[in-house]
Amino acid sequence: MDNSFLLQIFRAIDASEHTSVRKFLASPFFNQRRDVQDLFEFLISAQKQGNLPTLTRETIFATLFPGKSFHNLTLNHTFSYLTNRLEQYLALTEIQRDPQAEQLYRLRAFRRRGLSQLFERDAQSIEKEHLRSPHRHAGWHLFHYQLQNEVFSHRIVQRRGGATNLQIVADALGHFFMLENLRWACTAHALRSVGGSEYRLPLGEAVRRAADQTPAAENPALALLAHSLRALQNPDDEASFQTLTELLRQYPDLFPAAESRDIFMAAINFCIRRQNQGDRTYARVALDLYREALARDILLENGVLPAYTYNNIHLLAQVTGERAWARDFLDQYRTALPAAGRDNIYRYNVAIAHFREGDYGRVLELLQEVTFSEVFINLDVRRMLLKSYFEMGEWLSLASLLDSFAVFIRRQKELGYHRTSYLNLIKFTKKLAKKGSNPQLAESIRNTVAVAEREWLLEKAAGKMAF
Repeated sequence: MDNSFLLQIFRAIDASEHTSVRKFLASPFFNQRRDVQDLFEFLISAQKQGNLPTLTRETIFATLFPGKSFHNLTLNHTFSYLTNRLEQYLALTEIQRDPQAEQLYRLRAFRRRGLSQLFERDAQSIEKEHLRSPHRHAGWHLFHYQLQNEVFSHRIVQRRGGATNLQIVADALGHFFMLENLRWACTAHALRSVGGSEYRLPLGEAVRRAADQTPAAENPALALLAHSLRALQNPDDEASFQTLTELLRQYPDLFPAAESRDIFMAAINFCIRRQNQGDRTYARVALDLYREALARDILLENGVLPAYTYNNIHLLAQVTGERAWARDFLDQYRTALPAAGRDNIYRYNVAIAHFREGDYGRVLELLQEVTFSEVFINLDVRRMLLKSYFEMGEWLSLASLLDSFAVFIRRQKELGYHRTSYLNLIKFTKKLAKKGSNPQLAESIRNTVAVAEREWLLEKAAGKMAF
């Protein structure tokens, strides 16, 4: 019972929706079975009492059918019928959340029932409203295609042999396909860079050639996606990146928030890769793009700013010397962080700010209070603790940390080159703590291929201590 489809759906329905579901189940149009309503009420009561996981079929049957002998098939039918009704309720609520879907279904009903005047009235009204939207993304063209398809189907019957809107239908379909193809090409490239999987999009090359041949002014949304893809594919394509950022500022409203965010992230990732290649000027460009995205309010998803975005923006602000802005940012967006882990994320970033200011005592206070399951944040926390203990001359604490740090790294099987880099950091820090500054140790640090915090280690090997 606990893992049944019925309970999975029931748990997905928020308590605030229970009244709506009751009305739905009480409507004879959707449900004519009293046992189905009773089962829903029984589940609500059991949920409030915390009894859902322990319910037995016999208990449920006795409540729904008092005085009758247990009959498993009868109960199965009630379960099945309530499951179907709840599935229907979920589908209807989704349609209600999508006014364009309702508009299309209404037009289709008018067309099929021969209500020509109502069809013409609504079609014109819907088209005017749609054309007023600033968006010109794939979803906009898809709805335009669906709307014009209904209009075409209506006119071909009403005006046999007359003019049609077929060209508009074809154009809308073509624009939708090209934009959606490029959007998925960007997604495929992003996934390939993370997991290595290859994806082939039908007609992908043809779409890219068509996008290259289309002037940006003619279809700026297409140009934005085409240059996003180039920025993702080639971190050396400076011209495409510049065009992308210019188009982002020239056409700010072509895409809804989620898709605008993806385009901004393509530009930001271009900057991060250039920065990782040693071009530090791109840290400032990336921060400016993040600021612009914040100003447009497109980085928050359902009112929540993802922790990794919060971390990245703060680190870029620190790297570029924008420390006052960085602290304001941390405080301003603290409440927008995911509720689970909000304080952890905030303290971690405040610790970074104090670390960069050399306030190692405060760093230690803050980091004692944070715990993260994310491996790379754990690495960074331990890295800051290591350097803070060393700079403060807390040798016993440092020795304990180095041992636990090494154990932590050896337990992580998917660190790649980071594993060797951090193990070398631990090894050389131990030697520095024992021997102090040492030219031979400095030479060994220089000659080792993978070493995290190489510059800091060389500083210490040269005798530059903070205490």
